[in-house]
Amino acid sequence: MPLRRPVAVALGTLALALSLAVLAGCGDTRTPPPPLSRIQPPDGVKAVSYLGNKLRFNAPTSWSIQAGTAPLVVTLGSGPALIAIWRYPRSPSQVLPGDIPELDQARRALIAAAGARDPTFRVISSAVVGGGGVPAVELDALETINGQVRRVRSTHLYKHGDEFVVDEYAPQDAFHAVDRTVFSPLLHSVRLGG
Repeated sequence: MPLRRPVAVALGTLALALSLAVLAGCGDTRTPPPPLSRIQPPDGVKAVSYLGNKLRFNAPTSWSIQAGTAPLVVTLGSGPALIAIWRYPRSPSQVLPGDIPELDQARRALIAAAGARDPTFRVISSAVVGGGGVPAVELDALETINGQVRRVRSTHLYKHGDEFVVDEYAPQDAFHAVDRTVFSPLLHSVRLGG
């Protein structure tokens, strides 16, 4: 089971989108763009859907949203905070975890894979969860991404032969605030269609 996708690609895509947004704002307007180094508080949410309505969630309107290229579905970002949502279709021969023992085995495998990939990886907590009746595994950890220590919550949702992964990244000192205002509300709004 994959755990970490090419985060550098997602971060690069987000940086390009933010740069283009800043350049697009140049012209007759006198409204300054928001600082790229500061996390913007949500000023509302909008319902969005991807993959033919297979993935739906509420996105903060003050954050940039950039569609991705498979397996990356979409990135949302503001300053150093980022949400990346991935979809990994599974073949009919691959059985997704569905009961507690299978989910716990997946949880242990995800921790082992992350630790093998990043020697600085440190688990804060991990759990088998089920949001909206969808079996899921959640890891909360500290990781080094592009040389920067980030707190990351990675939630793996299993439904209809797909593994959806919602990765939420922020600097340690900002994680709790952005989790309360953006990360947790977005994660709780995720709905996976049939």
